[in-house]
Amino acid sequence: MTSALRAGLLTTGLATLALAWWVTRLRAALQRSRHEIARLQGVALRRADQVSVLSHEVRTPLALIKGSADLLAEETPGPLTSTQAKFVDTISGSADHVIELAEDMLAHARIEAGLFEVHLRQVELRAYLRSVVHELRQVHRHRAIALDAPGPPTRVYLDPQLIHQLVSNLVANALRHDDGVDNEVVVRGHTADGNVILAISDQGRGMNEEERSRLFARFSSSAPLGEGTGLGLYISAHIAELHGGRILVDTIAQHGTTMLVSFPAGEDKEAS
Repeated sequence: MTSALRAGLLTTGLATLALAWWVTRLRAALQRSRHEIARLQGVALRRADQVSVLSHEVRTPLALIKGSADLLAEETPGPLTSTQAKFVDTISGSADHVIELAEDMLAHARIEAGLFEVHLRQVELRAYLRSVVHELRQVHRHRAIALDAPGPPTRVYLDPQLIHQLVSNLVANALRHDDGVDNEVVVRGHTADGNVILAISDQGRGMNEEERSRLFARFSSSAPLGEGTGLGLYISAHIAELHGGRILVDTIAQHGTTMLVSFPAGEDKEAS
């Protein structure tokens, strides 16, 4: 055997040993990564369960408080003085805010745990939006919320619960950024080029570039302290992404904002 051949064999052997060593290390690293992923998933699931229980425990008494305040506001038990009516409005509004906080925290925990799933159903878009806006008018009784959904009846596929949450979050955000109590927030909906197009517009103060750049970040809110969780838009963006879409923003400082949501309308077939 020549020296050149022996050198070649030695080099090949060393290369094989080095490759085997690297493969062993990669396998070990992959195994550790799998264990760490499983551990983190377990932590996220436990956290989501804890937040879910806490959210339920908070929402149940708050629903009773909210219901009682609404009955008082309707003067079902008897007439109220103007001062009493103001206190009742404060109780009802504060209950709404904490319920919204509980819902947002629960949704955030579900996102972090990877538990947010889309369950598509076929709905008639105008009727669905009419129902959503009707509920929002009940929640925001002192503000004007208009619906603009032109065109013939159109069937689309979406997750009714998640899109309801998305529209609710965007409307609540619009109301917080529009100081004019007589101004309307308008919810628009139609289909175009195989997509559902939803637009929520306000006549408020709009946003500058800095506010716009951090709009969908977690726990980021330009609303006054105590008037927003900083999670609503983050959750809304995630819901749009789960539907295969996104949210675009058209805003001019001091001239209002429109949040434009677009996602595929789905196949033209009967729902199963």
